[in-house]
Amino acid sequence: SATHVSRTARVGSISRRLPIPGLAEHGLGFKDLADAIHLRNHVLRRLEAAVMERDRHRAEAQLTFVFVGAGYAGVEALAELSDLVRDAMRHYPELPRQRPRWVLVDAAPKILPEIPSRLGEYAAKQLAGRGVEIHTSTTLKSVSAGSVVLSGGRRIASHTLVWTAGVSPNPILRELGLPVDERGAVPVDSHLRVEGHDSLWALGDCARVPNEATPEHPDPPTSQHSLRQARRLARNLQGDAKPYRYRTLGQVATLGRYKGIALVFGLPPWALAAPAPLQGLVDDQQERPI
Repeated sequence: SATHVSRTARVGSISRRLPIPGLAEHGLGFKDLADAIHLRNHVLRRLEAAVMERDRHRAEAQLTFVFVGAGYAGVEALAELSDLVRDAMRHYPELPRQRPRWVLVDAAPKILPEIPSRLGEYAAKQLAGRGVEIHTSTTLKSVSAGSVVLSGGRRIASHTLVWTAGVSPNPILRELGLPVDERGAVPVDSHLRVEGHDSLWALGDCARVPNEATPEHPDPPTSQHSLRQARRLARNLQGDAKPYRYRTLGQVATLGRYKGIALVFGLPPWALAAPAPLQGLVDDQQERPI
């Protein structure tokens, strides 16, 4: 008897790197747990370096942190790290007059473009109220060991540049000879089958996945979408073939400790004050077949 073999491409994505002078050498990533640990340690070392500096301007540069990319990753990383640094500063009485400087940069006209405008504006207002400098419609031009240059020639003295400007599908897809679109993602049909291949499937960040619930655009590279794609594909491979369809549960972004913004099922923020009923709704949604 013939053996039928199905293969699935799920190689994910990598940080999107642009050919910006100095970025590869001096930019810090924020893609995985190892990146997060390295970034935390780097930031805490900057406090130690600031203590050792006798020159005020050099100390300020050590305490200046620039984040390029104001999507979920950039906003959440900046907000959490600002809380961490604020707490850590208590242990550095030598820095009573030095205030950390936080700078958020994005080429888009607003931060958090993935979420509704009113939530993004609220997040921007909250961050600005905490002293975060927000530069939208601005790009990174170059990075060196001690400075960051933005579009328009603005130069910021800093030893920390965090690159959170999105992801790209894993380039290994091209090496494997798979069809890819202009972004480098593998196009699949509504059953998650790679176009032009009967026994090849793809899902997650490496694929351009159409969603019957949102036919106007493919799925974004988020965990909740990838999980539902995997469940649908598993059922399809078991013989229960149906097109993929999933409507997002909501969108949540943290703005530091005990702070955040959320849009869940289109409910207003006050609805989140009743966690038990809401959790039941979430559980019901997650268990609903897709």
